[in-house]
Amino acid sequence: MEALLNQIKSLVQNEEQMRSFLILALVMTAGSLIFGFIGRFAFGKKSVLSQSVSSAIGILFIYAVTVVIHSYGLNLKFLTSPLPFVTISDEWLSIFPIAQSDYVAICGELLNMIILAFLVNLVNRWMPQGKKLFSWLFFRVISVALGMVAFAGANYLLTMFLPEGLLTWAPVILLGLLVIMLLVGALKGLMGAVLATVNPLIGFLYTFFFANVVGKMLTRAMLTTVLLTALVYGLNYLGVAGLAIGTAVLVAYIPLLLLLLVLWFIVGKLL
Repeated sequence: MEALLNQIKSLVQNEEQMRSFLILALVMTAGSLIFGFIGRFAFGKKSVLSQSVSSAIGILFIYAVTVVIHSYGLNLKFLTSPLPFVTISDEWLSIFPIAQSDYVAICGELLNMIILAFLVNLVNRWMPQGKKLFSWLFFRVISVALGMVAFAGANYLLTMFLPEGLLTWAPVILLGLLVIMLLVGALKGLMGAVLATVNPLIGFLYTFFFANVVGKMLTRAMLTTVLLTALVYGLNYLGVAGLAIGTAVLVAYIPLLLLLLVLWFIVGKLL
């Protein structure tokens, strides 16, 4: 407890770190509650929006575990992969500057986030929710661990089997196709059965994205990606370029992680 108080005091004395800390806490709290309650009251309990917010919070915990592994030099590098929208070096976590980056780089980060969100959503679908607090917490810890393993495996396979040139342009091509297919599927939902009669392909796309389990997970992953991208853009806009993550300051982030855990319980369990 004394160590925690000392680190929080040190963080308070560093105005720049304290500013970043408070902004991050405020943005996460406001965003999680706003979108969680919108999903609950507009679309009902356990809506796609609420579940996407819950998955986004789970991904933030994957970031937190990765930071701890990196900062303490633990021999668990096989579990960690380069995470979307951040760069970790020494004792600093840099946040991806969306406005100052080119289209290819942005698409690369978005596609990586879609892959991560898709895998996390699949894990959450298979994982029991837990009826009580401790069982819920246990299954959430397992879901974070499985999400890290799945993402590390996906990154390994992509690196091994995709040539370097294709990796450069795959984000642009694949992201463009995903957006086009999702928009066409949404158009089918708006226009009804008439378009399916005119073009059966539209009916197939709608079935894939809104009736098929994998399609639903992909749709949810894209929504989760939108939420996390908005978080990154919001931090960029507010001037938060990164966070100190050295071992000397990690303990000061415990209150933030506890806040995030409470938000995860509220959104994932109650909403």
